Amino acid sequence: MNDIELTIVGNVVRDVEMRFTSSGEPVASFRVACGTRRFDRSHERWVDGDTHYFTVSCWRALARNVVQSVEKGMPVVVRGRLRSRELERECGDHKHVTRFQDIEAVAVGHDLSRGVAKFTRVKHESVVESERRAEADILAAAGVSAELAELEELIVDVETGEVKEVQAA
Repeated sequence: MNDIELTIVGNVVRDVEMRFTSSGEPVASFRVACGTRRFDRSHERWVDGDTHYFTVSCWRALARNVVQSVEKGMPVVVRGRLRSRELERECGDHKHVTRFQDIEAVAVGHDLSRGVAKFTRVKHESVVESERRAEADILAAAGVSAELAELEELIVDVETGEVKEVQAA
């Protein structure tokens, strides 16, 4: 496909909104303002250039993560595909067409040139379930009953199968 891919750096100007499609897919959207600044040597001061506003849409896992990580006012970096849409409105006896430029994001992150962030990896649900099953198999092989496992907090290394620690719950 001949999509226009772009990366923008700007500030979030509207809180993230989450909605769901009719099939249950999560979609998060928010607005980002991107502007330029340049130094005007003749007046010895910084001058703001044009500001561009984009609506950013995020789908599925990215949507879930953005809802938990991005807030109004945060500096962000967004990479995605440019989408153009038109909205036609009645204006007296003629129609007025407004064109919007949106971004369908494939990646969203904090702009670390303006702050710090701590990254937390999200495990896919199938990985979490697989780890639970492996832990249950290890406990069963070690002869630990389900009742004891519920009463005690067992720390098990899923890779080696070693029960590392038993703590009272």
